[in-house]
Amino acid sequence: MFGDRMRIGYITPTVIEVVAYDFYRFAPDGVGLVGVSCGIDNWSPEEFDKGLDQVNAFAKYLGSRGVDFVIHGGGPLVVARGKGYEQEIVRNIEAASGVGATTGVRAAMETLRHIGAGRIAIASPYPEAHNQAMASYLASNGFEIVLAEGLDVAFKDLQNVPPSDIYDFARDVLARAGACDALYFPCPQWQTAEVVPALEEDSGKPVISYTHANFFTAFRSLGIRDAIHGHGSLLASLSSLAGADA
Repeated sequence: MFGDRMRIGYITPTVIEVVAYDFYRFAPDGVGLVGVSCGIDNWSPEEFDKGLDQVNAFAKYLGSRGVDFVIHGGGPLVVARGKGYEQEIVRNIEAASGVGATTGVRAAMETLRHIGAGRIAIASPYPEAHNQAMASYLASNGFEIVLAEGLDVAFKDLQNVPPSDIYDFARDVLARAGACDALYFPCPQWQTAEVVPALEEDSGKPVISYTHANFFTAFRSLGIRDAIHGHGSLLASLSSLAGADA
């Protein structure tokens, strides 16, 4: 039955498509996704402001729908506001919804620390300004960014980048990054989750996709410790947390 175990709210800046597709490939039975969209239309600061201005109202609405946790997606929107904004937005979402919350940037940092990764390579679909803003935000929180590369994909084309192209791009980034601890894929709107297992096997390094990090954080917070296989090392590590931090 849908959501009879847990229901996770998701606030996305744009349409809900790749996130939902990825989520239901790995989510345990009975864990449902409840999404709302802020409907932003491009990479501009004005659209980012429009998206962030709606977050509190949507968080309150999701709380009224009885979700158990709220995720805010949209890394570029958060890092554009400067260091520490992820703390502010999470506090506001929790106050409005009445449940625990995270935002994509916080989830990324928590999961990178969970796997012990300090030296990070970033492979993003972002224009250079947003790619560097993400790298700078992570660096300001103690991570060493050894390489950050962006593909400069048009906003409404993110979902159309073939996984094979993402894999090739990421392999190149990893090859040039040298001695990094992990690769981080920002953005849930391109199909990175599909290439994580193959990249990890071929590179021997952990690969953290934005969507995996978000839902790992939600599952961990909610005490979900199911064995999740075939979707990379991060989600596979969830079951090892049973009894450790539940």
